[in-house]
Amino acid sequence: MLWVIVSAGLVFLMQPGFMCLESGLTRSKNSINVAIKNFADFILSVGVFWLLGYGFMFGASAAGIIQSSDFAPSLDSTDGGTAAFFFFQAMFCGTATTIFSGAVAERMRFSAYLVVAFFFSLFVYPVFGHWAWNGLDTGLLTGWLGAMGFVDLPAQWSYTA
Repeated sequence: MLWVIVSAGLVFLMQPGFMCLESGLTRSKNSINVAIKNFADFILSVGVFWLLGYGFMFGASAAGIIQSSDFAPSLDSTDGGTAAFFFFQAMFCGTATTIFSGAVAERMRFSAYLVVAFFFSLFVYPVFGHWAWNGLDTGLLTGWLGAMGFVDLPAQWSYTA
C-alpha cells in the first residue's frame, strides 16, 4: 500500500510539471490562465471522479461495458486500501485531464474548458478504465478488455491489503 501511495504522489507531481510546460509554451500573458486552468481541472476531475467516476470505473459490470454501483465511495476503511486505491486512480484521472489542457492552451475559453474537463473526468477516463481495469481491486478483471485478456502493468499489482 505504501508503494501505491508513493506512486500516486509521483503521478500528482505530473500536475505542476504539465503546468510549467504549458506555461512555458504559451505567451506570457496567458501563463496565469494556464496555471488556473490546471488547478481548476484537477480539483474538478478529482471531485467528479469521487462522486461518479469511480463508480463508473469500478462499479458492478453489466456485460463488461456499463457500470452501475460504488458511486461516492466511502474512503474510511480500517486498512486504508480503498483510500489508497482511490487516491492512485484519482491522480491518474486528474493527470489525464491536465494532458488535454495542454492541447487546448490558448485555444479555448475557461468555461468551455471546464465543461470538457467535466465530461472527460466523468466519462472518458472512467469508462475506458472500466473496460480495461474493472475488477482490479478484487483481482478478477471483469471489463470487456480485461475479460478478453488485456494485460497492463497495474493489473500485475495487488491493491488489496
